[in-house]
Amino acid sequence: MTDLLTEAATTGTDVQLDPLLDTAGAQAINSAVLAGGPYGLYAAEQSHGPLESKVAERYDAARNYIATGGYRGVQEPPTTLIRRTGYFRSTLMQGKRSVTPGFETLNNLPALYDAARSIHGRDVVEPAILYLNLLVPGQELAVHIDVPEFAGAERSITPQWLLVIMRACGLFEDLRVPIATGITYFGNAPGGALRHYPDGPSGPGQRFEPGDNTAMVLDTDSRYHGVERVGSADEPAPVEIVAGATLEQRDGRWAMSGPDGTELRTYDNDEVRISISWKAYCFRDEAERAAFEAARGTLTIAEIERRLYADLRSRGLIAATDTPHLPDIVDLLIDTYQTFPDVTAGT
Repeated sequence: MTDLLTEAATTGTDVQLDPLLDTAGAQAINSAVLAGGPYGLYAAEQSHGPLESKVAERYDAARNYIATGGYRGVQEPPTTLIRRTGYFRSTLMQGKRSVTPGFETLNNLPALYDAARSIHGRDVVEPAILYLNLLVPGQELAVHIDVPEFAGAERSITPQWLLVIMRACGLFEDLRVPIATGITYFGNAPGGALRHYPDGPSGPGQRFEPGDNTAMVLDTDSRYHGVERVGSADEPAPVEIVAGATLEQRDGRWAMSGPDGTELRTYDNDEVRISISWKAYCFRDEAERAAFEAARGTLTIAEIERRLYADLRSRGLIAATDTPHLPDIVDLLIDTYQTFPDVTAGT
């Protein structure tokens, strides 16, 4: 039986843009990135809602990464692997609202809108978020699918690991809004290729080698993908990554600081991998867009539980009378609904 994500990946497509912007536009984006900050750690993000727990937001990807040792299959201590994936993140645009000045042109770029329409075959494209990812040498991004959205459920109020399960299980497709993601690249950091699996998790991986001012647009909610190690293949994990660390420009270099502001390490500009992800909702028409907006926040945890528990009971995985707390069965949910690719296999 073909699982949902394999079917979605194999019927999907991607669009590569090279160059993404004209020379002046690319330089303006680079300048805006360097002028922003300080940028905090992605791990600091957390949803706020009735399922708040000690389960990490992307526990699914982290669990698989620690179990497999990443792309090289190296059995390093979990603390080392966590530092390898403890990258920096900042929201630049929220919808059409600017959070950090200087990125409006990228958020409104017609080439990204056209690519999104070709990915999902839907005419109405509405920007959802624009965010910056910064990876320092020795870091990589564990293979994963991105956090989807549903009519009534989104990452601000629903744990990210649960939203991913809701996508993978296929029980909420009537509520899911298709999202196109444009991963745009700036700068010349070595390594950090995009590894993606267009034939599903059981198929071979492919590699997109990013260059300055390039992009790939695809359905990252359906296609497993990740980022190979930044820097050399044997680059050690950055030991300076600590909770509360930040990254910003100082005196023409990237400076990593601890939570008290103490400078821990600096990097040349071309050592840090810069990518900006543009995400956009794709609707058939304005009526569908309006219905999605009207439904925000209306999907209850009780309804999510009802669908999941009914399916788990039908599979004989929980008893008819069981109503467990969802975070307590996160491992069961991942094992039931997610199949990760073998990232150590050659591409």
